[in-house]
Amino acid sequence: MAERNTSKRILIATLGLLLTASACGGGSSDSSNSSAATANQYDGCSSEGDVAQTPDGMSLQCVTNSVGELMWDAAPTPTTLDAGSIADATSTTMAMSGASGTSVIPLKSILGGDCDPNGPAGYSAGIGDAKQWSHVVPLGAMVGTHVTPVDHIYVYYPKGSDNSAPGTFTVTSPADGTIVSIEDFQKSNGYPYPDYRIVIAHSCDLYSVFIHVGELQGPAAQAAADAARDGRWSGSIAVKAGDVIADESRSPNYDFSTFATNAMVTLLNPDSYREKETWKPYTANPFDYFPAAITAAYEAKTLRTAAPIGGTIFYDVDGTAQGMWYVKGTNGYRGVGDEAAKFDNNGKIARGYWDTHLAFAPHNVDPSAFIYSIGDWEGCPCQFMSKGNVDPSSVKAGGQPTVVDLVEFEYLAPDGSRMDPSKPVRGYKLKAGNSVVGSLAFQVNDDGSMMVEKRPGKDAASFSSFSADALTYVR
Repeated sequence: MAERNTSKRILIATLGLLLTASACGGGSSDSSNSSAATANQYDGCSSEGDVAQTPDGMSLQCVTNSVGELMWDAAPTPTTLDAGSIADATSTTMAMSGASGTSVIPLKSILGGDCDPNGPAGYSAGIGDAKQWSHVVPLGAMVGTHVTPVDHIYVYYPKGSDNSAPGTFTVTSPADGTIVSIEDFQKSNGYPYPDYRIVIAHSCDLYSVFIHVGELQGPAAQAAADAARDGRWSGSIAVKAGDVIADESRSPNYDFSTFATNAMVTLLNPDSYREKETWKPYTANPFDYFPAAITAAYEAKTLRTAAPIGGTIFYDVDGTAQGMWYVKGTNGYRGVGDEAAKFDNNGKIARGYWDTHLAFAPHNVDPSAFIYSIGDWEGCPCQFMSKGNVDPSSVKAGGQPTVVDLVEFEYLAPDGSRMDPSKPVRGYKLKAGNSVVGSLAFQVNDDGSMMVEKRPGKDAASFSSFSADALTYVR
């Protein structure tokens, strides 16, 4: 990962370019008390693996979050999987919706805070003025260390917007609710400008998460001092729809997520998300929750033109190679690498949690292009297309090994001209290159796992059989 500069643009995903490791998704479970025994979101969480319990009896575990900090999260619970043991983590059709012994962790227990069970089910205001935005990147981007599809959209402002007059660009709450947690990345990560993560509970079944927003404003400013001192704050601050909560004028561009109970989907192996990003199955398309006029304005700025305009992260197709994968025995999404690792693309050194991640899925803007996203390609978290644009959903269980030549790709504007990825045009397409950088051999097994061998510098034609370098991946 390149050294951080004073522009937040390198902290937000730039299409086609590598991205610095950043926090994704929501917060964690917490209670209103501050002692370790009652497990406030951070208090008392001093060693990974420590356990505690909330007043209502929910078990918590001290884990490392996506920005390398210790925090309380819902503890993994024993489950019974029909397709094998949790240790084997074989692909199953178990769902977080409660199928065959797999327990459900309610959204409110994951994102925590003081939530209203009778709060709004949708948004009544926007998160910002779309007329000021240059474009929106939809859900599902796979870029750099974000090897698997990301669970937030990216809001971009025009280039040259940095250091605008205070109040030029603001971020607003999309509905009534309660601010339940704030993280100050300027404190915790040493950023040279105000940079925050804000979690709002609109109800116990609808949460909004803002990441990399600027100086706290309005109701959110009440938490600024505590967040600056400790790097984080949790509590309860009432907020109304349309309230300004942050000023983006100094270093604009931010991430936004919607998590909703009514958006929860079936995951093939929910236990891969028990230790990290537990909120994943609740990821919603934000545009489904705004009033129609606001949705139309936001969709018009979004780079994707195929439905759903807001994108998706849910690409797993059972019995095929398509979807999200993790090296067997490496704690699913949590992985085994350093949460705070930095990636140096030139030196090709990266030992992060993403090393054991793999995703074969449609591109988030051009779904006709299939991306082969690899957490550790000679140390690089890299994304490729395949020669011939092989559809991973066409690779079924029980067949012979499939070997694809991996190629880099370029961006084409809708008129077919070459596009600068730093200046994206709505509806752009990807075009596979001709220079083969290596090949990938994979075979979906009948038990739902997949054998994968990464072959840098070797073309598909040279493959004869899997070697000792092959790894088993599971959902």
